Amino acid sequence: MTTQTLYTPNRDELARQQFVLSLKLLANGRAQQRVRDSYRAEVLPAILSSQGAAPTHRREVATALSQRNEFKLWAVLTHHSQTMMWDSIERTVARVLPDVEHRYAVLQSAEKRVGSLTLNPELAVPPPIGNTEIHRQPGGFVGRRDVEDVAPGLRYFGASAIYAVGKGQKNATGDGRAAPLLNQLSARFGALAPRRILDLGCGIGVHAQAIARAFPQAEYHAIDVAAGLLRVGHLMAEDRGVPIHFHQQDAAKTSFESGSFDLVLSNILFHETNSARLPQILRECRRLLRPGGVMLHLDVPTQVTRVGLDDQVMNDWQVRWNGEPFWSGFAERDMLEEIIAAGFERERSFATHVSANGSTVYVFGSSV
Repeated sequence: MTTQTLYTPNRDELARQQFVLSLKLLANGRAQQRVRDSYRAEVLPAILSSQGAAPTHRREVATALSQRNEFKLWAVLTHHSQTMMWDSIERTVARVLPDVEHRYAVLQSAEKRVGSLTLNPELAVPPPIGNTEIHRQPGGFVGRRDVEDVAPGLRYFGASAIYAVGKGQKNATGDGRAAPLLNQLSARFGALAPRRILDLGCGIGVHAQAIARAFPQAEYHAIDVAAGLLRVGHLMAEDRGVPIHFHQQDAAKTSFESGSFDLVLSNILFHETNSARLPQILRECRRLLRPGGVMLHLDVPTQVTRVGLDDQVMNDWQVRWNGEPFWSGFAERDMLEEIIAAGFERERSFATHVSANGSTVYVFGSSV
C-alpha cells in the first residue's frame, strides 16, 4: 500500500477539493497581489503624506490597509476557502476512516515491523498544539484520547494537497517534500554520513520517509507531541517499508541521551512553536548533537527583515483569524542570534532564505 491509498478522494470528493485548491491559489496569488498593489499605490503614499516619514512597523499601516476593499476580499476568500477545505477533506476522511482504523489495528498486532511507534498518553502537550486548532484543523493535531485516533493524520494529509500546494509547495504530499532539506544538507554538509538522525515535529512524516531513504545506513528517529499525526506517520512508513522510529515526545525536552545524534532536523516546526519554547528546542538540539554533528531546520519565509509591511499585516491577520498562532512571533525572531544564544558557534551557524521548488524557504542551522 502506498501513501496515497490511505487517503484517496473519489471522483466527486476530488472535484470539490480541486475547486478549493483553485480558490487557495487565487487567494495566495492574484488576490494577495492586489492587496500589495493597493498598499503601494494608495495606502503608503497617504501615510507618507500625513506623517512625513515612511512607516517602520506593521501597526502603522494595519488599519488603513485592512479597510481597503482589496484586503477585505483577500481576507474573506482566505477564511472561507479554509472552511471549505476542511469540509471537503472531511468527506473523504469519514469514508476512508474505518478502513484505515482497521489497517492500523492490524499493524499493531503485527509480529514484525521495520520501524516502531512509542506513544506517551501522559505527555503534557504544550500550547499551541495542545490548545489550538492549528490551520483551523477540526479537533487539532492531537486527536481523541479515548481511542486510537488516526483521523487527525488523515486530515493533515488531505490538507497538504490543498493548503500547502496552494502556497506553492507542489510536492507537499510526496517524497519531493524533503527535497529542500536534502538539497541543503548536500550543499552545506556534503560529506555528512549520519549514523543516527532525529526529526523534530515530524507530523505525519512525509518528508521523513524520503530523508530516511536517502540515508539508509542511519537509524532514523522522529518525534512529535501529536499522537493523532504519529499513528498515521507510522502506518505510512510501515506500508512503504521505511524504517522510522516514531516517538510521542516534546522537542523542548526529549528523553534521548546527550550527544546521541549526528543530525537533528525539522521541517516547518518553529513557526508553530510559542516564544518561550523556541530557545529551549534549540538548546535541546545542541545537547543532543555529537561532536561533528549537524543541525538543520527549514521553515516558512515570513521574516520581517524579508517581507514588506503589507505582507506582515496579512500574516498577522492569519495569526488572529486563520489558526496560525505563532507566525508573527517567529517572523520577528533573528534565528541566527537565537542559535548562537543556544550555545552554537557563530562561524558555524547560518540563517538565510533560499529558493526551493519554485518558492522560497527559510533555512537555519549549525554544526558542532
